[in-house]
Amino acid sequence: MARRLVLLLRTVAFNATFFPLTLLWAAGLVIFTLPFPAERALVPGILMWLAFVERVLLGWIAGIRVEVRGLEHVPHDRAVILLAKHMSNLDPIITFARLPRMTALAKKELFRIPFIGTILRKLAIVRVDRQSGRAHEQMPQVLAAVKAAARPLVVYPEGTRVRPGERRKLKSGAFYLQLDGEIPVIPVATNSGLHWPKGRALMRPGLVIYEFGAPLPHVADKESFMALAEEHVIRRSEELMRADPAWRDWFGDDAPDPDRGRTERAERAA
Repeated sequence: MARRLVLLLRTVAFNATFFPLTLLWAAGLVIFTLPFPAERALVPGILMWLAFVERVLLGWIAGIRVEVRGLEHVPHDRAVILLAKHMSNLDPIITFARLPRMTALAKKELFRIPFIGTILRKLAIVRVDRQSGRAHEQMPQVLAAVKAAARPLVVYPEGTRVRPGERRKLKSGAFYLQLDGEIPVIPVATNSGLHWPKGRALMRPGLVIYEFGAPLPHVADKESFMALAEEHVIRRSEELMRADPAWRDWFGDDAPDPDRGRTERAERAA
């Protein structure tokens, strides 16, 4: 009971500082950088804020540490797809902090948030309408832009944040992006949802791991590609979670077998 109270207090303290301060920082950054070229002026300010979030808000308040493995697999001179597990608001924070030239596909709702939406547009983050079921029609334009800029593109195959122990039908957008074989696909696994989860669950102290794997073999068959994504992104993330003491803290003696994890049906097929 006492431990749960401590977790609650840390979670409330983190949320009460992170969300208001993020909006204030974003507002100041947008106003300060108005006279300057968009991305070049924004990035240093964003990196300063993310370093503060990681070291102070996450480290001191929430008790969360971050370890990033395998960044050597990410090329710095060409376009690359980062096929990543998505469990937490922490995921884009750490990815951008380590790879500030990245871009991503983001749901259109994020662009409506004051100042945050302005920053996303200036960073050339790609707006996607998940509800329309036609996001795949944007892929050729996305592919051309990523190739021309020679930058990493983060793709979350589950389409949204997923809580520990849950599964969603994987979306196939990354398959079409890599189909011509010109862009390598790097799998990214994580246990982040155990520590900063989706929704109102408590934050838990501990070590969050982001693991960048070796490039996936290029395949022209959709079923084979989705199987690779399942193995190297979803199952590897489940392995990281099950090795984390926070996994049993979440589920107790009823910790689910991820091979029989609850599948949430996506609103529409990929």
